[in-house]
Amino acid sequence: MSKPYHIVFTTIFHPKVLEALHANIKRHGHLSNTKVWVVGDRRTPESARSLAEKMCEHGLETVYMDIPFQEEWGKKYAEFYSRIPYDNETRRNLGFLAALEDGCEVLISIDDDNFPTDDDFIGGHARTGSAWNKRLIKEPSGFHNICEYLSFLPPRDIFPRGYPFNLRGKKNAPSKIPARKGARIGVTAGLWLKEPDIDATTWLSGKVEAVKFKGKDSVVLDQTTWTPINTQNTSVVRELIPAYLCVPMGFQVPGGKLERYGDIWGGYFLQALIRGTKYHVAFGKPIVEHRRNPHSYIDDLRHEFWGLLLTDWLVTLLRKKFKPKKNDILGRVEELACFLTESAKDLPPWCPKELKDFFTYTGKTIACWENACKIAVRRPL
Repeated sequence: MSKPYHIVFTTIFHPKVLEALHANIKRHGHLSNTKVWVVGDRRTPESARSLAEKMCEHGLETVYMDIPFQEEWGKKYAEFYSRIPYDNETRRNLGFLAALEDGCEVLISIDDDNFPTDDDFIGGHARTGSAWNKRLIKEPSGFHNICEYLSFLPPRDIFPRGYPFNLRGKKNAPSKIPARKGARIGVTAGLWLKEPDIDATTWLSGKVEAVKFKGKDSVVLDQTTWTPINTQNTSVVRELIPAYLCVPMGFQVPGGKLERYGDIWGGYFLQALIRGTKYHVAFGKPIVEHRRNPHSYIDDLRHEFWGLLLTDWLVTLLRKKFKPKKNDILGRVEELACFLTESAKDLPPWCPKELKDFFTYTGKTIACWENACKIAVRRPL
């Protein structure tokens, strides 16, 4: 019988976060209903397997998916599998598919440097899928800055990675509206202490540390109000797993490769796909400590460059022109695939041809992902 809560992350390091997860999950009494998928890559040390086995011995079911495992298991998803680059964080999508196959009810995505705090990590994400009959947050701008719920040292106005640049510098101005009957939390985006998830332009302006969370356990957004959703400390209900693709990147563009926006764009696709459904985005707890792996902010900026330039265009396009008609999520994902392929011709005129090729390619990738999800829900692991 499948366990309801599945945690997925990918790593090229020794995954010491497993020990912290085990301690938290055991302390809060969730070992019997939690499963972990560790998705390896070509540089992942063999010690990852040993630690996964140790976790199993200590009661936390942990599956280590090394590259040979992925290549054999991935044959049934051959078209989609061929689009997942090596040495890339989007290999986490394979763990998402494995969890979907295995019958998970709530998928929890983390990074290998997201360490649980004293919060009940599983308990916080267990709110995903639950009914919501309280007030919703609605913004006149259409976007809500979740970083306003954190205190920073030194004090600065901070915006999360992927927040539209044309809205930065403005404060949240929310109103509260009643939730419609039947509303449910479809997504929980937990926040992060220590090193927040911000873009390279912000890091290059000076180091900052998130030292305190000052919000409620759960704040829920109206569907017309969006916020960046990443793959760090984020959970989705089973029905929305097909809408939660970490967009494969690594595409060659002028200046290098397009990277570091696969989760952000995937999060915006998710918010576009749930409009008109019963599902809403929540944020708040559980809180993690982001003990960030080593980074070069200049390299990050180079990889983020086209993502930084195109995100405002992309979210405007999704909000104004993408109007899903189908009732089921898989059908809507199919509509999104077609929409992105068609939208490639509407890119800003200053974009090089490689960006048009990327959006055409991404439309096809989403179609392959939709087909892979259809296979996954039919086939047990």
